[in-house]
Amino acid sequence: MRLVGSVAGIELVRDWRTRTPFALEERAGIRVCEAMTRRGVLTRPIGNVVVLMPPYCMTRRQMRGMVTALREAIQETFPGRLT
Repeated sequence: MRLVGSVAGIELVRDWRTRTPFALEERAGIRVCEAMTRRGVLTRPIGNVVVLMPPYCMTRRQMRGMVTALREAIQETFPGRLT
């Protein structure tokens, strides 16, 4: 994960131990962002990186909701891969 200010990039990889990337044709970032949109959180992918840009005025509750939506979206997109 990369973080600068209130912008974070979460890189999606096939295997986090070896950092083996997903092929761009698999559209991993797009699929996770679409799942987050269904949960009411708008994000944008850059390849296999999900970019989160929360506003500074976001509450802790809203932040937790965004992180929960991200976790659920990854679990939906890649069942059994996130513990």
